[in-house]
Order: sequence, then structure tokens, then C-alpha cells
Amino acid sequence: MKTLGFAPACERTDGRRIRRAVFEERSLLPVSAACLVANGVRETLSALFADAVALKLYEPVIPSRSAWNAILRDAAIYCVRGSNVEAAVVVRARDASMLAAAAFGERGERPAPLSAIERTVIDRTVRAVAAQFAPICGPGNIDVDVEHGDLDGFATFFELQIERPVQARIGVALRHDPLPEARPGVTLEELLDLTLELCAAVDLGRLSAAQAGSLEPGAVLPLPPGPLRGTLRIAGRTLASGECGVCGPHYAFSIDRACGGGETPAL
Repeated sequence: MKTLGFAPACERTDGRRIRRAVFEERSLLPVSAACLVANGVRETLSALFADAVALKLYEPVIPSRSAWNAILRDAAIYCVRGSNVEAAVVVRARDASMLAAAAFGERGERPAPLSAIERTVIDRTVRAVAAQFAPICGPGNIDVDVEHGDLDGFATFFELQIERPVQARIGVALRHDPLPEARPGVTLEELLDLTLELCAAVDLGRLSAAQAGSLEPGAVLPLPPGPLRGTLRIAGRTLASGECGVCGPHYAFSIDRACGGGETPAL
């Protein structure tokens, strides 16, 4: 979704630095949901590595085409299917190597190519990590396809950076951006303190086009016989209808029908 933001670079205008307002693509995935995933992944990896894991979360974004190309470079893609949305786990070759090293208790740099056993370990690690995706994929079983896919048509992406015991990154992509959360409407109680401008319009009957065209300051219009009908309006919308008249020293409006159609006592 496009949201209003500010350009990263400032411009000088009349000696002032100004950042122009621009619309930019921004992910609607709540950071809180990504945080729940990050915490679950951290605990899962801590159990798998038998060591405390320090992990940093990067905010969800909507990558550009060039950014997607950089994300896909030398990476393995694992498809994750949830009840609400399809996701993917992105593991680059070097990161896979470091994760395999951590699983075997190694902590230093090692060659990137993985053996068949190490590849099986990475596949199982990804399955364990994807099991924590319920906050973003929906409740229920999480199905992981260890066969490598692609990210064609995916929208949102965020990364989990492992800082300890090894340095590696795990990317998470979502097929589509979540819909905006529905928010409750404003209640009448929340508007009770507002002051509104009320307008009374009196029905004076009909005028010919020639009479309307000849109106000028000081012109006098005759009142129709009988009670004067009128309407109460707020911001151009009719609130009620009734009779216009005088009550003691004041002009008054007697309401006989509210906009909802119910009968109300005279005011």
C-alpha cells in the first residue's frame, strides 16, 4: 500500500531545508507479528544449537525489483503454506553454511558448499523455523515444501539476523501484504462534546425563475398562509423537520419528525 512519507534527501528552498512529501510503498504487516515470529525462531534455534541465540529483526518492507534480485542471489527458497497466506524462507548459501556449522557445534567460518547430510540438517532447521510462522501465516498446521521455489509474485519481506553463536541471516517473504486491520467506528459518546453549527431553513413555497433572478438586498418575500414549515440542517444534511414560529421573546422550531423518521416532542 502507498502511504504518505517524506523524501530521504532535503532540498534547499529560500534558505531552508525541506523534505518533500511523497507516497511510498510500505508493508502493512504489523511489526508485532514479525516480532512474535522472531521470538519463536530465536527459541527454536537456541534449542537446535544447544546455545543461546541473539537475533535482530529488520522491519518488514516491500522490496523493489532490484532488491528482490539481490535477495534471490545465491539463495535457496523454501515454500511455506499456512491457513491465511503463503510464505517463503530465504536462505543464502553462506547463511546455510553457517547454520549447518552451528547445528554441529562449529563456530568459525567454513566452506559454503554443503554435504548431503548438512543439506538435510538445513531442511529440518527450516521446517522447525517455519513452524513459528503462525502469527503471519495463520493458525493451524504449517506445511513446508523443501523443494526450492521462487519468489515470483511475493510482496512483503523481512529478515532475521542471527548475531550469536554464528552470524547468519534468514529471510521471510509473504505472498501478499495483509489487509488493513478493521478498526471500530466512532461512537456517539465520543462525539458528545463537539459543537456543531445548526441551521434552520424555512420553506417559503415556490418562486418563478424571473422572481428568483430579480432578488436583491431589501427585497421582501411574502410568507405563505398557515404554519411555517422548515428543516434543521447540520453541514448540509437534514437533521429534523417541523414548524417555525415564536416562543415568548425567542424564535423557535418545533420538531415533529427527526431524520430517522421517529416522532419527537416539540422543542
